[in-house]
This record gives sequence, structure tokens and C-alpha cells, in this order.
Amino acid sequence: AYDISSFAGGHAIGHTRMATESRVDTLHSHPFWARPFADIALVHNGHVTNEHKWRRRLEQRGHRFLTDNDSEVVAAYLADQLERGENLDEVLERSVRELDGSFAYLVSTVDGIGFARDQFGLKPLLLAETDEYVVLASEDIAIRAAFPDDDIRPRELGAGESRSWQR
Repeated sequence: AYDISSFAGGHAIGHTRMATESRVDTLHSHPFWARPFADIALVHNGHVTNEHKWRRRLEQRGHRFLTDNDSEVVAAYLADQLERGENLDEVLERSVRELDGSFAYLVSTVDGIGFARDQFGLKPLLLAETDEYVVLASEDIAIRAAFPDDDIRPRELGAGESRSWQR
């Protein structure tokens, strides 16, 4: 329907959002960006309960926010640590410990893509990986609809699991 096979690039993320705590408009739509720092796009399912603490810390470091959405805070959190020289795997792993709440998110950077799932595994996230591609989704049916001819076996990711892939 969207002619995805004609797109050029190494990776992509997308998200259909059911807004529960913020407005439904283009400013609050996914993916969220980290302004004004690193080229990061993030899609997020869940709620980060200590986002106000992180928002204040990140504002002190120069990040600016255009929304009151916790997804934007997660994007800035990741960008801040990457800007300080951390690698994506380390940042994702640390986010599971430092961000409180129930969440699963995907992040795209210039060089790669990754995910993290909260310590309790409350929000769904599945992975299917082949020699040719990696696909993540919150539902098995989405993976199978995108790759109907492939014999793939999605698995649910573990609580607290994180991982990244680099170009």
C-alpha cells in the first residue's frame, strides 16, 4: 500500500499511536526527535514515570522540548548520552535501569537502530531476525503482514532486554 520496497536507506521506524496522555496533533506524533542535538528518531509505547526528573536534567544541559510528552524526553535522554561519546548499546542498556515505568521503544540514529524494553516487560515487543533483515513490532500479526512470504519466527523480547544493530 505504501510502496515501501521503493524506499532507499538502511533502516526505518514507524508507529501507529494511541494517544493516552497528550494531544493528538502533528507536534505530538511519532517519531519524536531530540532537539537540538544528535540525529535521533524514536517511537515509544508506554509511560516513563520519572520523565519530569529527566526533563529538568536535560534542560540544564541545553536540550529544549516542544511538547510535554515523555517520548520526547526519552529521545533527548538518548541523544544526550550519545553526544557525550557513549555507544548505542551502552545507552540502551542504561536506559532500562534509569528510566522508570512501563515502556518499549525503538530508536533510529544515523548509524543504526536499536530497542529497549522496561525491566518488567510490561509493554509488548517482538523481534524477527534473518540474515537479510531485522524487524521489530508490538504484535506478531504486524510482522507476518509485512513479510507474508517469509518463514520467520518472531519472539517476544525479554524484560529489560536491549540491543542495537549498526550499519
